[in-house]
Amino acid sequence: MRKMLFLLFLIFSVGLLAQTPVSIYDIQYTEVPGPDNTYPSPYDGQEVITTGIVTAIGFLGYNDNFFISMPEGGAWKGIYIYFAPDSTLVVGDMVEVEGEVSEYLGFTEISYATSVTLLSSGNPVPDPVVVTCADLQPAGVGEPYESVLMELHDLTVVEEQISYGQWYVTDGTGIAQIDDGFFYLDEVVPPIVITVGMEWAIIRGILDYSFDEYGLNPRTPDDLIDEVSTLENTIELTCQFLGCYPNPFNPETNALLSLKQESKVMMAVYNIKGEKVKTLVNEDLPAGMHTIPWNGTDKNGLSVASGIYFFKTDAKDNLRDYTSLKKVILLK
Repeated sequence: MRKMLFLLFLIFSVGLLAQTPVSIYDIQYTEVPGPDNTYPSPYDGQEVITTGIVTAIGFLGYNDNFFISMPEGGAWKGIYIYFAPDSTLVVGDMVEVEGEVSEYLGFTEISYATSVTLLSSGNPVPDPVVVTCADLQPAGVGEPYESVLMELHDLTVVEEQISYGQWYVTDGTGIAQIDDGFFYLDEVVPPIVITVGMEWAIIRGILDYSFDEYGLNPRTPDDLIDEVSTLENTIELTCQFLGCYPNPFNPETNALLSLKQESKVMMAVYNIKGEKVKTLVNEDLPAGMHTIPWNGTDKNGLSVASGIYFFKTDAKDNLRDYTSLKKVILLK
């Protein structure tokens, strides 16, 4: 009799769990590591009901694969819905989803949702979370941003597309993967061709986890933003890092910095791993054009190896802060 009562209680509890909504945050948040440095959901294997705003649809080529987020966005607040029964949703729809939480190769998702209910349409999509490449790697570090709408800034391509469509960028803090989960670059008009050294002001999209690596998936070509399109809508700059000349260089290059008023300037050189090589400037500079040389040595005066380096400039005046990252190539 006690066993029967216990079984009835267990069945009732599982049913109650499925009927009681839980937040995306509750499904995603965990500090308990699983195998291979993954972080399984505490609801893994359980039926849940949750709500969120659709931030992207058509993942892996199917409209019934989509992502939702809590309205405020942010870490731990996005989740992937795999193979849902409703394929007519659009970005901005608020939905209620019921299904089983599962871990597919370390990626938390709600698989084969049993129901998707449209609650409202035309809702504002949460602002992307701004992160660095270092926030996403190695595997495990990026867990809070899994399925979250996010963006990276001031990027340089360090590896072109390889066999499965992924390519790699750096912002000077580390290297991040950009993937093609929503569209293929060679199928848009005009095609997007990725080359080493190409610079992007912003790349935004949804973060997924596959083959032991996090990848940022732009939703449309509009999520790939170059320097020109960004500067067209920028207010007049009081500081501007014009670049380094010559570039590539050997043995010396000069950074050109234009200041419209006196500013506190920090300029340093970083290697491709995000490690600081040398500080070039850390002082107040007057208004005007400044030429700042770098002779390819580190903080100890030793010559550095050939390769890609980054000039990171931070300037602050009485109006606003300015940050820029420019790539240089040392050839020997």
